[in-house]
Amino acid sequence: MLDGSSIAIEWVASGVFITLLGVLIKFAGWTWLLAGYSKSSSKVPDDVVQDMAGNTILRVGIAIVVFGILSSVMDLPSYVTLVITAAILLAVLRLIYRLNTQPPQPT
Repeated sequence: MLDGSSIAIEWVASGVFITLLGVLIKFAGWTWLLAGYSKSSSKVPDDVVQDMAGNTILRVGIAIVVFGILSSVMDLPSYVTLVITAAILLAVLRLIYRLNTQPPQPT
């Protein structure tokens, strides 16, 4: 039933950690966890960054947890890891695009 292989445990543990980071960014406002982001020099309001980045990181973390659980319950094809990796890459690229095209805050 439950395999509990080290690979599945690594995916679940990584997903829980990433989900925790997403919660801290979205709900606690810890945007300082985002590499290269500074409240003082950003044109995008902090609450917008907090919402966009938090949502993206939460989605990625939950997807990784689900993948880890599924890989411990069933034998998944080897290409599923590449699909998950591509989905994460697309989510991050979408976040970067959305943050860079966000209109600046009014002054």
